[in-house]
Amino acid sequence: MVKITASTIFLKLFADNVNNSEILIRLLSVSKLNDLLIIFELCKNILLNNLQISQHDFNKLRDYEKELIFLSEKHKSFTKKVNLLKKNIYMFKILILIGSDLILK
Repeated sequence: MVKITASTIFLKLFADNVNNSEILIRLLSVSKLNDLLIIFELCKNILLNNLQISQHDFNKLRDYEKELIFLSEKHKSFTKKVNLLKKNIYMFKILILIGSDLILK
């Protein structure tokens, strides 16, 4: 039996709409903490080098190192994290693509 969580459902929704920024922002607006945990954990694992991502994706995320650190910290406000994702929608799209490649295979 496969366990499907809210975060994987939201990741699938994000991945299906990755080319439409307006829909991504709407989905971010209605999401809850449990829905985005997978993205926050992804940020943490990228920073710790626990994931093997391509050099191309790594270079794209290099400009967003401070944002990744902020998203990976557990004691930061959820609202501030969502606002950061809305503000940096390009970074969010990269994270969605990486997450969907690793998790939704």
